[in-house]
Amino acid sequence: MSVRLGERNSVRATDGIVRSGRRMLAILVSMARTRLNLLAVELMQEKSRIWLLLVLTALALIFASMALLSLSLLVVVAFWEEHRLLAIGCLLAFYVAATIGTVIVLQRKAKMGSNLFADTLHELSKDSAALEEEFEAADVDFDFERRHGHG
Repeated sequence: MSVRLGERNSVRATDGIVRSGRRMLAILVSMARTRLNLLAVELMQEKSRIWLLLVLTALALIFASMALLSLSLLVVVAFWEEHRLLAIGCLLAFYVAATIGTVIVLQRKAKMGSNLFADTLHELSKDSAALEEEFEAADVDFDFERRHGHG
């Protein structure tokens, strides 16, 4: 009789472990699917944002180039009779200084990190913490069973 009772308890404990394992696997798969969907959405949003930035940057560069060309012609024509070389030299100095300043800002921005996929990484860290808590809770349940001689 005691052998059969022990077998029943071990079968029940094994069934509980298997069911818990299946539940954990289902939760993991569901979490992974959700996080991959979030990652895909973030990727598409970032792609759209980058394309918009590229188009707007190209337009801004075209318009700025046209404005600078027009300004340069205006200044050179205005000082053509008396100080045309000085006007051209000042414009050149301004363009060189503006280029250097822009390159410095560009380098600083390029060195800064991106927050791409920050939401996905945050959710994954929360998932990891929740799983660790779940595993710790499962260990406590198993210890409880062992302490009472059911395992």
